[in-house]
Amino acid sequence: MTRLGDDVVARFDHGSKSSIGTSAVQLVASSTPATRGVLVRAAHDNTGTVYVGASSSVTANSSDATDGLPLAAGDSLLVKVDDANKVYLIANTTGQKVFFLTV
Repeated sequence: MTRLGDDVVARFDHGSKSSIGTSAVQLVASSTPATRGVLVRAAHDNTGTVYVGASSSVTANSSDATDGLPLAAGDSLLVKVDDANKVYLIANTTGQKVFFLTV
């Protein structure tokens, strides 16, 4: 379990991003504000690794300069950004999925 702290957040959004493959995609296309950040969790049934980055140039374990942070199935990461549309994803295989919660 990931502890988000004792602060109360006035609002939050949630959702998922499916069909993550070998081309980078934005977590959400439209503005989705976050007060504390975005919690991203890789689906438990993913067969590959999802990489989290800050731009569409994120790569999946292919370049030291642009590789994203890897999330195996069930792993989670709190990305401290003010909008979920600043999070980009790519995978080392097709058909991967993440769930997210803005806080």
